[in-house]
Amino acid sequence: MKKLKSWLGNLKLVQKMILFSAIAVTVLWMGTAAIFGCRVSWVYNEKINVITEQTVKQTSNYVNTEFNNIINLVHYSAVAQDLQSVLSLEVNGNRRDYIQAQSIIVPILTQLRVQNSYIDSTGMKLNESWFYGDNYPMNYNVNDLMEEARTSPLIYWSKETIYNSGTGNNVLPVILRVPNAQFSLKNEAYMVININADRLESYLEELEKSLNCHLLIQDGEQVIIGGDWDSKWDESNYIVNDSPININGWTITCIMDRDVLYQDYYDTIRWMVALSAVLLLLYCGADVCIAKTVTEPLRVLTHQAEQFENGDFSARSNIDGNDEVGQLGKSFNSMCTQIEEYIEMLEAEKQEIARIEEAKRKEQMRVLQAQINPHFIYNTLDSLYWFSLSDKKEEAGRLVLNLSRMLKIGLSKGSDSIPVERELEHVKNYLELEKIIFPDKFTYEISCPPEALHYRIVKVILQPLVENCIVHGFQNIDSQGKILVKVEIRDGNMVFRVEDNGCGFTFSEKQKKEAHNGYAMLNVQKRLELYYGNDAKTRIESVPYEKTAIEISIALKRMG
Repeated sequence: MKKLKSWLGNLKLVQKMILFSAIAVTVLWMGTAAIFGCRVSWVYNEKINVITEQTVKQTSNYVNTEFNNIINLVHYSAVAQDLQSVLSLEVNGNRRDYIQAQSIIVPILTQLRVQNSYIDSTGMKLNESWFYGDNYPMNYNVNDLMEEARTSPLIYWSKETIYNSGTGNNVLPVILRVPNAQFSLKNEAYMVININADRLESYLEELEKSLNCHLLIQDGEQVIIGGDWDSKWDESNYIVNDSPININGWTITCIMDRDVLYQDYYDTIRWMVALSAVLLLLYCGADVCIAKTVTEPLRVLTHQAEQFENGDFSARSNIDGNDEVGQLGKSFNSMCTQIEEYIEMLEAEKQEIARIEEAKRKEQMRVLQAQINPHFIYNTLDSLYWFSLSDKKEEAGRLVLNLSRMLKIGLSKGSDSIPVERELEHVKNYLELEKIIFPDKFTYEISCPPEALHYRIVKVILQPLVENCIVHGFQNIDSQGKILVKVEIRDGNMVFRVEDNGCGFTFSEKQKKEAHNGYAMLNVQKRLELYYGNDAKTRIESVPYEKTAIEISIALKRMG
């Protein structure tokens, strides 16, 4: 206490006034804010409860009404005399009955979609035969849903949306058992109604934008429509209201962020804080003006130092004067100039080193590529020579054509990489070339998913592996050889697999080393290492007298 009194006694009068006024304003503000905040909080809670309850109730009524309309339309169509008349037809194996059933069922299914815009597509299963509405096919596997639907009394609601590639929409399947007075397994019939989940979700999103909330449809265990769901929302941060959808037992959940709802309340509090800060600043203005003459140059110098630290090497101090702060500014400028010159020198050295390394890598790639091309060209020219002597003009012409196509792709205007599609075309041309030379020795198959064709790969990687299959794998056979070239995307990698049914080998350590270090394999591995580094891997598997397979795995992020 004595120290406090001594400290207060040493303060100037202006400083004491500022201190006491600040304390008085702070106490007054805290009391007013407490009273005002409690009142506003109570009013906002009442208002928010009304808003959220009305929102979720109106939404659930709308969704429930739409679902009811769809079910009523389907029930009306299911019990119609025309549809009931086809339930007794033998559609399985009887083409006449099938065509008669189709002429009745398809227009009914098509009309259902016209009558309700939330119906994406329709289908009907009669015994083991399927019928679909015109123009809007149902392209997804419905068999699993049908198994679950058979356990439901009348209506089965799928709890997961499914992508219907026929219409390009996500759908929510509903399966209804078609009633039949003479119902039997022989005449078992179901109608599948695909509700347009994208359109329903768009409706919820429009409401979310207008109401600043999050709406979702869930069954208490998982979200069906509306994104992520956490059944344990923190009520201190969110307001959650539920309203049931009576027709299927689901629930519409409305989640509102308290921060958004209380924005006006927070704005009022901020205004009160700002007003108090202004009053304090007015009382402390004189003191601030005096202190600013000393602190402002230091603040500017600190800002320049931060800019320099963040990479702006042009930052310089513009502080004038011959006092201590001015001398500090001049020293700072001199230091920055020296550091900037040193960094520029290091950057130039770094760029020169990178340029030299890149030139070395390209030269190594060029040399390795040049080693691959002559290897099969010599063999091909030798075969072309013998075809010419044997007067096999057609075979010689096809041989030259395939060789020309291979060389065109191999050159590829000097580029190191080509699209996967062109690489596979290169392999196919090579295989066709070898088929001309050895027409009965082997067959081949090339498969690749369409989405993989546009990726780029270092060129002429697969041809040496295929050549190994023919030269080594089939060295002891004259026919019935088979080569499989397969491309697939797996776990973020593109996997190239070349497999043959040739002689294989015992996978001892010695043979494993020889398989990896063979001429063609070593060349391929070296080029992959130069181009992709650790993002490319190879694997060899072999079963004696059955097969040999080589897999190359390349990370998609490196394939452009």
